[in-house]
Amino acid sequence: MPAEPTGSEPLFGFTFDGEVPADPPRYLVKHLLPAEGVAMLGGQSGAGKTFTAVDLAVSLATEQPFFGRRIVEPVGTLILAAEGAGTLAGRIEAARKARASGEHLPIAWMGAVPNLADPEEVKGLLPKIRAVDARMRKMFDVRLGVIIIDTLAAAFALKDENDAAEAQQALRHMRMLGEPLGALVMPVHHYGKSEETGLRGSSAYRGGADAVLSVLADRNQVTGEVTTRSLNLAKTRCGEEGPIAAFSLRFTQLGIDEDGDPFGACVIDPALDQPPPSTRKAPQKDPLPIVALKGAFDEVMLTHSRDVKVRGQGATVQAITVEELRPEFRRRYATGETDGEKAANTIRQALKRALSACPKHGFTTATWDGEEWLWKA
Repeated sequence: MPAEPTGSEPLFGFTFDGEVPADPPRYLVKHLLPAEGVAMLGGQSGAGKTFTAVDLAVSLATEQPFFGRRIVEPVGTLILAAEGAGTLAGRIEAARKARASGEHLPIAWMGAVPNLADPEEVKGLLPKIRAVDARMRKMFDVRLGVIIIDTLAAAFALKDENDAAEAQQALRHMRMLGEPLGALVMPVHHYGKSEETGLRGSSAYRGGADAVLSVLADRNQVTGEVTTRSLNLAKTRCGEEGPIAAFSLRFTQLGIDEDGDPFGACVIDPALDQPPPSTRKAPQKDPLPIVALKGAFDEVMLTHSRDVKVRGQGATVQAITVEELRPEFRRRYATGETDGEKAANTIRQALKRALSACPKHGFTTATWDGEEWLWKA
């Protein structure tokens, strides 16, 4: 075996195959969460992200499995609650009653969270975190192993969530919080407008994280009704990704208020005896301009369809002109406008959007000889 190069040699810092043995990954939750680093907990609003975070904290404190996955080491949890701090006492007590027979657990939280985008604020927080660790060791004989930041957006005063440089800086600050104690940092972050977009903002959040847990649900944005909640492993550096289990929220009563009504909080109820819900979503409905375009096209084709050569010399297709389509599109597209001029402008813009998007919906457009033509691809 050749001697290890010193700092002055050209090969210092390089590792060659066979020089370092492959070590098994270190976990807090087996095959789910690493022992340290950064693990994002993402999901839509109202899906149950904070309930999931509290359930994780209780599992880590009691060594009870988290969604059926083994707790490798019992540890304490600190929650930096930049939003929703007022609900944590009830949520933690409910989870404690449901899973820990009411015993106090190594879980602490802080509501007045400083701006974690400021490196000086992060440095100022480190002695406080070490003090929390010391108290957990003294009272519960466990180390502080997880720091949850709820939420990333509230704790980090970022100018632009989509800025990759700002996202990378936020990730560095998260590691500054966790590395001195060897703790895992778990920021809670919202998904974009739809779950397909993943974590809101820069892709650097996902790219820089060691793991990403997704809390998904089908939510009616009008009524607030939520169904089909599930926990999923969206990213890991070790092992397989995919659905973990469905879950529901179960209300746990904590007491009676001054009006004689029960009060309490919800706890996680994993459905480990059922297969995880399918992650495939039902096909999205066509936008209204496309619905109007499809209907108008079928109608106008009945009376105006003819065989034409594409650009006068290409393949022969059955087509109509956009001018022939326009009156039928106008008839089918409802605007809700009472002003005639505004309605006409809205319809023109809708048709323009539909024509721009029509290649994604099985149509082709092209212009030649002064006419814009439309046909099915």
